[in-house]
Amino acid sequence: MKHCRRILAILLLCALLPSRARADLTLLKEHCAKCHSGDQPKGDFNLDDLGTMPDSDSSDYWISSLDRVSLGEMPPAKHNRMTKQESKRLSDFLRREITRYDERTEHPTHTPPRRLNNREFENSVRDVLLLDHVGTHDPLAMLLGDTLHDGFDTHGETLGMSEYHLDQYVMAIRNVLDNVIFTGPKPESRRYEATAEALFAVDRNQSKRADVTIRGEHGVELRDPRQRTFCENFVAAPASGTYRISFRATGVDRHVYSQDRTGIYDGDPLTLRLHLGNRELDYEMTDGKTQTFQVSVWLAEGTRLEFSHHTDGLRLIGNGNFKFQNRIAHDFIKANDPELYQRVLRDEVPKAKFRSDAPSHWVHWVPYWQGPRPAIESVTIEGPSFESWPPQRQIALLGQSPSAENAAAILKPIAQRAWRRAVTDDELTPIVKMVQTQANTLGDVEAIKEGIVAILVSPSFLLINPEDSDAESRFATKFSYLLGSTTPDPDLITQVENGKLSDFDSVRTELIHRIDSGRADEFLSVYPYSWLQLDRINFMAPDVDRYPFYEKKNISEDMVHEVLAFFRHAVETNRPVPELLTADYSFVNADLARVYGLDDVPSDSELRKFVFEDGRRGGFLGMGAFLTLTADTLSTSPIHRAVFVMENFMGIHPAPPPADVEIKEPDVRAAKTIREVLQAHQTEATCAACHQNIDPYGYAFENFDPIGAWRDHYIDVSQPIATTEEGHEPRKTRRSNISTAEIPIDASASFLSGARYKDITEFRTLMHNDANRIRFVRCFVTKLLTYANGIEPENFTEIEAIVERSAEHDYKILETMAAVIDSPLFRETSNTND
Repeated sequence: MKHCRRILAILLLCALLPSRARADLTLLKEHCAKCHSGDQPKGDFNLDDLGTMPDSDSSDYWISSLDRVSLGEMPPAKHNRMTKQESKRLSDFLRREITRYDERTEHPTHTPPRRLNNREFENSVRDVLLLDHVGTHDPLAMLLGDTLHDGFDTHGETLGMSEYHLDQYVMAIRNVLDNVIFTGPKPESRRYEATAEALFAVDRNQSKRADVTIRGEHGVELRDPRQRTFCENFVAAPASGTYRISFRATGVDRHVYSQDRTGIYDGDPLTLRLHLGNRELDYEMTDGKTQTFQVSVWLAEGTRLEFSHHTDGLRLIGNGNFKFQNRIAHDFIKANDPELYQRVLRDEVPKAKFRSDAPSHWVHWVPYWQGPRPAIESVTIEGPSFESWPPQRQIALLGQSPSAENAAAILKPIAQRAWRRAVTDDELTPIVKMVQTQANTLGDVEAIKEGIVAILVSPSFLLINPEDSDAESRFATKFSYLLGSTTPDPDLITQVENGKLSDFDSVRTELIHRIDSGRADEFLSVYPYSWLQLDRINFMAPDVDRYPFYEKKNISEDMVHEVLAFFRHAVETNRPVPELLTADYSFVNADLARVYGLDDVPSDSELRKFVFEDGRRGGFLGMGAFLTLTADTLSTSPIHRAVFVMENFMGIHPAPPPADVEIKEPDVRAAKTIREVLQAHQTEATCAACHQNIDPYGYAFENFDPIGAWRDHYIDVSQPIATTEEGHEPRKTRRSNISTAEIPIDASASFLSGARYKDITEFRTLMHNDANRIRFVRCFVTKLLTYANGIEPENFTEIEAIVERSAEHDYKILETMAAVIDSPLFRETSNTND
């Protein structure tokens, strides 16, 4: 009876609509009602969910239906009796009704206000105060971490605001200002000299400052990358100011041991890292040559100064602890200096206490280790120094002689930069009065500092898109935060106010200018990192015993850098957006080449463009970052990878399992592969309907293991791993029984549309077709708008208009970005700017 009422409702609807619309709805009933009606419709989608026309509750169903019908996925190929003409007519009908809904719906024209995230807060404070850095003392360390939404830290609903947040902002801003604005006498400058005897190394892994210093011919040797070396007479900066740091150092024994043993490639420089609080500077050493390095840098009071040997090598042996590297000395001396080897065995090994008496034990060979390392001969530090008093950075901000009497003139330009718009005298009056009142007790300069604090904790600064801002300032603000994650600069504000960024061509020109000038570097790194949710890459990191190279060489960092280098290249060379997904190239170094099984890659850590000729890799779909973050510790899941591809590349959001349906667990005891497990799971009809849509997006990647390396067979992860004597490489164990290691991988599947593939190369070919290219471009546009606006866009018609404009320019990425920025969804206007 319930089913009859639904069919009757559809028939009544048909009678009330024009004949063409009735015919189209009849198509829906004829070809879709059999599967998508009743109490348990397939895919948990019932035709009743569409209603009579799109509305706020059903519009997503209409859009999803249009997508599936247009791509031939619905009705499924094996049940499809709809002609091409009927399919097109139904697609046109669905699109027409969605467009009419958008036209009659009053979509919000203003993006809701949201709080600055921590990145934006730091960048904005820096630029408002005319600084190059907020401070080497990590003044914002107390801020609460931002919550991510699908990888994005710009999502308004997750950027909450509380009284606690406000208290932390006040503290953070005062920390920054204390390093910028000074009162009292100028600190005295001193000269600090430290020879090797005054330099000490400490192990960062120990709670106490244990002295592990090794002094050699060239000075203090930095062997263990985890250790830091500091100057005994200059542990931290005694006062804020400019410090001139000079040090003499030598690169030692650069090529004595094989790169395969040390993990430091012959083509890589030997790097000495200078730590200045939360800032780092790297210096490349020349082997065997003592060099003098100098730098002048502003240090905040309390900033620690330390040195380290920066490398991802020296961890290949044993469990990655550096001490096992000393074992290389045993092997090298045994092979190359038999006389020394016998002397150590005779005179030193027997004397070892509480240590193994095995000749190869690492403890006996520490004094003889000749791996690549920097050695510091001496350090000289002079400071703090100032070009004037007060410092020039303070004068630039407050003027030569700041007083509470002229507080309005001092604070107004600061407020205009902070609030990203013109500021009236009346708006500043309460803050000016507060400054003048507090000057009696705090003094003029300290009172003005409190005025700056008030400006920087006001809603006009902490919130993007406040309701009281005008259209010009909102557009300039959004444009600047999209590309630079900071407050708009005067040039951008002037261009917007003069109407110079009012059309597509001018937006494109300015976009290119900012990319070329480096003012979009934040976007080029943060956006792809957020889009691909790279923060999750080690959420379930590959097992360290099964995949030791991944952990010991920090391969996840190389994978992240591969994504960023690839995306930057695509933007800077203006490649088509679909190329991001299925390009035949990427950027790899020697470590990634080892994971990917590549030859002819230089032996160094530099990422270089590499063209893949086997059709398996290239673009996002072939990158280890995607393949690793969608895998588990020991295994891979076609479902995880499929859902990631659907949601982040295709813009498809598969429905979760229905909560009110009881699903019986299948018998998987005889299953040997993940495919057999999933097929057993799909014996339940309710599960099968969704998995038929999801699974084909994941099976193609089964030949890639949890670190993205190619495999032809499944590995039995239940078997123990035997290791070599030194423990740095796993070796296969013997098994008498047949295991999953002998089961070849089947990476084939069929889509509901009837399209088939037998492996990853054919899957990638399918992703090249027009329908999937458009899907990917639409997803890119949607993700970009989500990142820019802080909310997911809902206006289907405007998104389609952006995709169409992108198509007019062959989907080139710069033109697509310009189309997004020029669209009403970004400009917050009701009409498209042509």
